[in-house]
Amino acid sequence: MLKKIVVKEIRKSGFITFDRFVELSLYHPEFGYYTKKRVKNVLGEDFITAPELTSAFGKVLAFYIKKKYQELKLPLRILELGGGKGFLIKDITDSISVDKYTVLEVREKPNWIDGVNWISSLSDLGEFSGFIVANEFFDAFPFKRIVKRGKKHYEVVVTEDRGFLKEELIEFEGEVPCSLNEGEEYPLFMWKDFLWELSEKIKRAYLIVFDYGNSCGELSFRAYRSNRLVNDYLEKIGETDLTASVDFTYLRSLLEKVGFKFVSLKPQSSFLLENGIERFLKPSDVPAALTLLVDMGRKFKVLEVLKEVSPF
Repeated sequence: MLKKIVVKEIRKSGFITFDRFVELSLYHPEFGYYTKKRVKNVLGEDFITAPELTSAFGKVLAFYIKKKYQELKLPLRILELGGGKGFLIKDITDSISVDKYTVLEVREKPNWIDGVNWISSLSDLGEFSGFIVANEFFDAFPFKRIVKRGKKHYEVVVTEDRGFLKEELIEFEGEVPCSLNEGEEYPLFMWKDFLWELSEKIKRAYLIVFDYGNSCGELSFRAYRSNRLVNDYLEKIGETDLTASVDFTYLRSLLEKVGFKFVSLKPQSSFLLENGIERFLKPSDVPAALTLLVDMGRKFKVLEVLKEVSPF
């Protein structure tokens, strides 16, 4: 059904940009991957996040938030961007007493989560001060795929031929945040409008971002289904997670433009070890902890920024 909708839109103008294809694939109100498929409160339908691996992740984060609360004298309120299935919510609220916990999530609230303010749009968020947590949130935005060919930048678009979808390149007229070598691809995420709107709502806040990322030229686009990389994302629309590596340099620059100050950027393994993850582990958690610290620990980074006074 979603493929028919995509084909119909392509036929109006000859193609759709890749960020539009991602937007339809993931967030179409009825048939999108996040809005339709991933609604079960079970582990690892197509991927497993850190809070799903072990409750120790959320407990470490709760400990850290409590420490920063005492240091910065911020309200002990939490805004979680992309709450997903609620595993992180439970681990944090079980560990510390929070004045108010708000979740921004396009999916419906899981029926086993109580006592949180669940919103689907930033327009539903009033003025906010406190802590903002974003675990694998910024990689879930629509993104363009920019490619360098012969000293020019091109973007991937999706076209249609007799009902079959395919990718083509058209010249890209915008700016690329980093310098690409010949043949390299860059996933350009559509973060700007969201960050401006978020900043307008914030008075004072400490933002902690967990996501997988790399340097310019080493950022990749990936499609997942059933915990496996797949190539048929043009056919299995709405059934496949589309994602890409986060350029933390670009994300940091956008956050600074909307009033945040850089605090730190480090591997996830360093963050977890520095905050004593071993204190929160049960013997049965050891395999999960190794994944967090070794595999995800190298690939994932933790960006921390602080906003003190709103410029608006």
